[in-house]
Amino acid sequence: VELAHFWGALILLGVGWNFGFIGATAMLTDTYRTEEKSKAQGANDFILFGTVALASFASGQLLHGWGWGTVNAIVFPVVLLGLTALVWLARVERSRGAAA
Repeated sequence: VELAHFWGALILLGVGWNFGFIGATAMLTDTYRTEEKSKAQGANDFILFGTVALASFASGQLLHGWGWGTVNAIVFPVVLLGLTALVWLARVERSRGAAA
């Protein structure tokens, strides 16, 4: 792997993380009343970043113990589940818009 590929992957990861985080936060706050939005967003951020910290430690141990292939085998089903949920949500929102 070339260093340029590594840097490119990190840049794409950062851009994807930012768009995903902003989009998910906007979707979250849309589900709460105005007076609940700040508490819901605070709880979400706490849970999210706590989970990210735990996942970072766990992935390091997983990589050290079982290798990169195992890390990918564990991550890809989670990513597919997330993508499936997003496609389902988009279809539900589209059908709601068409019905209105």
